[in-house]
Amino acid sequence: MRQERAELTRQALTMAAAKSFDRLGYQRTTLFEVSRGAAMSKGALSFHFGSKEELADTVRREACARSCRAAELLREKEQPALQTLIDLTHLVAHQLEHDHLARAAVKLARELDTPPDPEVNPFACWQQVFTDVAREAEKEGTLRGEATTEAVAELAFCLASGAHSQQTSRTGDSGVDVHQRLAAHWQLLLHGLVTQPAPGLWSAGTETDWLRTVERQQVTPAD
Repeated sequence: MRQERAELTRQALTMAAAKSFDRLGYQRTTLFEVSRGAAMSKGALSFHFGSKEELADTVRREACARSCRAAELLREKEQPALQTLIDLTHLVAHQLEHDHLARAAVKLARELDTPPDPEVNPFACWQQVFTDVAREAEKEGTLRGEATTEAVAELAFCLASGAHSQQTSRTGDSGVDVHQRLAAHWQLLLHGLVTQPAPGLWSAGTETDWLRTVERQQVTPAD
C-alpha cells in the first residue's frame, strides 16, 4: 500500500511538472511551481526528485513510453499497415493538441540537449514507430514502388505535426478540427502513395474517440 501511494505521488508530481513545462518552458518552471501544481509540499517533491533536471528527464521518458504504448494498441488491430500509419498520425496530432505530457516532452526536447534516443526524445520515438509501420506497409505491397519507407514515414510525421501547428496558429476558425484536416490531407495523398487498385482505407482514422485511445494506456489521465 505504501509503495502504491508513493508511485501515485510520483505520477502526480510528474504530471504537475509536465503542465508547468508545457505552459512555462524549462527555464521558467520552478520546483515550487511544480509542488504547488501537485498540491504537495516541496519536501515531498524533493523526496521523489532530486532536481529539476531529473523531473524533465522523467517527463520526457514517460511521454515516450506513453506514446509507444498507445502506438502498440493501434498496431495490434487487424488492419493494413497503411491504415495503422494513418491512425498514428491522428494519435500524434491528438497528443500534441491535448496531452500535457506529450507537449511538455516536445518543448523540453527543443529547449534542452536531448539525444536522438526513442526512450527520451519524442521526435525520435514517433519517427521510429512511423518508420516501422511504413516498412510493414511496404512489405504488404500497399505502397507504390517509388514511395520509400523513409519518405513515407517522414511524410506521415510531418502531416501529424503540421496539422497540429496549423490548428494552433488559426484564429476564428470555422470549426474544422485537427482530425478533419488530417483526413483531408490523407485523401489527397493516398492517390500518390498506394498501389492500384487502392485498398479500402479510412483517411479519418479507425478510432471514434482518440482521447479514449490515449487514456487506455495511461496510468493517470491528464486534465
